[in-house]
Order: sequence, then C-alpha cells, then structure tokens
Amino acid sequence: MKKLFVLLLCLGATGCATAPPPPQAEPYVANFDYAPQTQEPTGSSGVTFAVGNTGYKTNDKKMLWFTYPQFGNLNSGLKQDLPEILIAKGFSVRGPFDSYDLIPYSDKKAIDLFLIPTVELLITFKDTKQEVENIFAAPPVDILTGNVEVNGKIILELREIVTRELMWSKNIPFTKFEFPYRVRHSAYYDKPGQPFDLKPLVMNEVAQKIEEQYPGLMATLAQLIDPEEMRIIKEQAQKLKSQKGY
Repeated sequence: MKKLFVLLLCLGATGCATAPPPPQAEPYVANFDYAPQTQEPTGSSGVTFAVGNTGYKTNDKKMLWFTYPQFGNLNSGLKQDLPEILIAKGFSVRGPFDSYDLIPYSDKKAIDLFLIPTVELLITFKDTKQEVENIFAAPPVDILTGNVEVNGKIILELREIVTRELMWSKNIPFTKFEFPYRVRHSAYYDKPGQPFDLKPLVMNEVAQKIEEQYPGLMATLAQLIDPEEMRIIKEQAQKLKSQKGY
C-alpha cells in the first residue's frame, strides 16, 4: 500500500520521470556600429593619431561580460568606428597596430597623440530570490528571480606617443538601467564542477540595451575630440617630448 501511494502521488503531481531541462535562449549578438555625421578633409586638423587596443573593466572577476558572445562584435566595432570618427573630424590616423610595441619608430615620429579607449561595465544582481516551483517535481525545479542593474562608462585617454604621458582624458557615462529576471533552473542538469551560471541568461538584454546606447555614446565621443583643442594638446605633447630628450 505504501509503494502504491508513492506511485499515485508521483503520477498525480508532475511525474517521477526525468523532466526536460529548462529551455536556453540563443545568444543575441549585438551589432555595434556608428557612422560619423560630418566629414572634414582628411588631415585638415594637422594632428595625427594612433588608436590603441580597447581595454575592458568589470566590477566582478566572475562577470567577464566582454567574453560573452553577445559582445563579440564590440571590439571590432570600436576598432573600426574610432578611426572613422577621427578621420571625419579632419585628423590623420596611422595604423591599425596590434599593440604599442609593434608601432615602428618611423610611425612614432609622425604620430602626435595615442588614443586609448577603455569600456567599463558594472553589472550587479540585486533582490535575488529562490523558491521551489513544485515540491513534488522530480527533479525539482527552482525559480530564480531578481533585478539586474547595469552602469558604466567609456574612458578615453590621450597620451604622448613616445613617453606615453597622459595629456587628456574624458569619461562618457552609459545611461544606467535596470531590469527584472525570472529563470527556471534544476540543479539536476548542472555539470560536475560547473555549477549553474545565471549570467548568460540575462546577458541578451544587457547587450541589447548597450547596443541601443552605442550610437549616442559615439556621437558624444566625436563632439569631445575638438580639432582646436587637439592642436593645443599636440603642442604640449611636443614640448613634453623635447623636455624628455626625444
């Protein structure tokens, strides 16, 4: 009778058979693209740039957001858009170079300023809760809920090309945003040594919202790089280089 009762209980609930794993969303690979609004004659500003590789920052070593497929196009987008913005403003651009060490000395003599971009994205999980969806389910499924808060900025640094002394810097903030999440999860499907990771499941929405902000951020960046100010900084960089014996 006891065995029969357990069997009937299983059949009356969700069943004792192995339940299928919760569906996983396909990664949304964001597109990061910007077209400059104006076009000045190339070289008319009298300043030559080189653009360094983009650096990335996060508030959590376990949240390396820039390694997720959703942000797979960000590095290539910046690598293409930043030189295009500079050229559209009338600057000359040398490169691209894979690293500073690979810039030939002949190019360094022609380059006035070295532009180094950094993208900082702070992703925080808040108000997290976990409850069992059905205590009779086999395997049990948990409902994970909470909110995701996203903030950050793009950091621009201009350095003298030879000494790499900092000459100018700007912070362009992202518009802070927040959104809720609700995820079904069963520990039954966790791989040994690989516990459940919530981050990939919310990264689609993070990438979509950053994608929406990207054109505005690039437009702000373009406004900040003013030809007249860059000519002044070029003169300061030349004086600095002379004082250092170059």
